Amino acid sequence: HNTVEDLKGSIRVFCRIRPLNKREKDLGDHMVTKQVDPMTLMVGEGDEHKFCFDAVFTPGTQDEIFEDCKDLVQSAVDGYNVTLFAYGQTGAGKTFTMAGVPGMLGVSPRTITELYRVIEQGKARYNYTVMGSMLELYRQDLVDLLSKGNPAAAKAKLNVRLEKSGFVMVEHLTSEQCDTAEQLESLLDRGTKNRAVAATAMNSESSRSHLVLMIQIISVNKETKDQHRGKILIVDLAGSERLKKSQTTADAQKESIEINKSLTALGDVIEALTKHSKCIPYRNHKLTQLMQDALGGTAKTLMFVNC
Repeated sequence: HNTVEDLKGSIRVFCRIRPLNKREKDLGDHMVTKQVDPMTLMVGEGDEHKFCFDAVFTPGTQDEIFEDCKDLVQSAVDGYNVTLFAYGQTGAGKTFTMAGVPGMLGVSPRTITELYRVIEQGKARYNYTVMGSMLELYRQDLVDLLSKGNPAAAKAKLNVRLEKSGFVMVEHLTSEQCDTAEQLESLLDRGTKNRAVAATAMNSESSRSHLVLMIQIISVNKETKDQHRGKILIVDLAGSERLKKSQTTADAQKESIEINKSLTALGDVIEALTKHSKCIPYRNHKLTQLMQDALGGTAKTLMFVNC
């Protein structure tokens, strides 16, 4: 299974084009993108504006989107590190792709369901432990979303630490054991409610932080006692934006600047990985430090470009 996943590439990029919303239709806007084939998108007129991806959805259903990435859950259970994240400007549909809405669930809740289905299948041979954590990167600060707003929780600073084994640890982060899909879903709901959002001219509920759901899967073979540690990082990035377009002011403007800085750092890491550069600039930002063990190496990355 993992050989097949490796052949697909350690970094895969899916492009998802959202339909025009009511406001855009009322303003007389029209679509400038056209799907040429399942992997090619044309922007405007002329061949020079053709872009190739691993898959193009215009916009595709939530089922179709997940069908193409659910195999990565098996890889995580087998001990690999997996990252799924959505990238794009504010209002492009990242949160819809990752979280979805009731009745049209996104990648996060579907991944949880698939994870416990895979675990159920392997229970005869392995003992599994699933640990869930949730944090947001707000400006340059890491915030534990499971203890945010809880006065009883210790207010220790979260630090990203890279262990000798190459595993990324976040010190003082709340981690909860989740034995069922329901427990992990409830953890996801609690964390999402504590996330920072703000209204901008481009989006009434613009995500002002990067949201990270971290699922660790430890599997122990019942016979040989061999242990595997896999990890799934599901990241809903804050939207990149031009200050002029989003019309944010004061505090929100500082947020926008920090958001754009971190997205640039992530873009640099992805570019360095795809070019097989010797030096990967993980240390340039906390976001890339946090994702370091789930980007590059044997890790498998799926990036949604939302437009």
